[in-house]
Amino acid sequence: MIMTKNEVLARQSILAQVLLKNGNDELSKELKVKLMGMRITLGKVRREFDEDLKVVAEELQTEDFKILRDKEPRTEEEEVKYKELFAKINDEYNSFIIEKGKEELSYDKTFTQAEFDQIVEVNADNDVEINGSKISAPDLLEVIYNLFVVE
Repeated sequence: MIMTKNEVLARQSILAQVLLKNGNDELSKELKVKLMGMRITLGKVRREFDEDLKVVAEELQTEDFKILRDKEPRTEEEEVKYKELFAKINDEYNSFIIEKGKEELSYDKTFTQAEFDQIVEVNADNDVEINGSKISAPDLLEVIYNLFVVE
């Protein structure tokens, strides 16, 4: 299945929240292995993306910007120039993120209904926080189903 990098990163964020064990409930060894493999694969995409963002952020910073960034206090004129440079860098950085997120990747790992049933059993009360948003266990499980279960 072909999807954008943004779609792959969203899947990575969701799978990172799935519990392998919760009290006495535990995923089967086979499902743990599969889930960990999926996490590793998606995690590599996340790390590559994060590394690309670090490189771009550094490369976009001009010498003038770095000088003004590190200068304290700044004159009024310097502050205006700093804000202009910062806005330009921020705009270019955000444009890079948007374009990078549109890149297409192939990812076809899914769960069967039986595997999803195990995930539900272990994660039925697993309320989580993803990117600052609280997600109830039922909502998380619905997202997992919609993104990963083959009917």
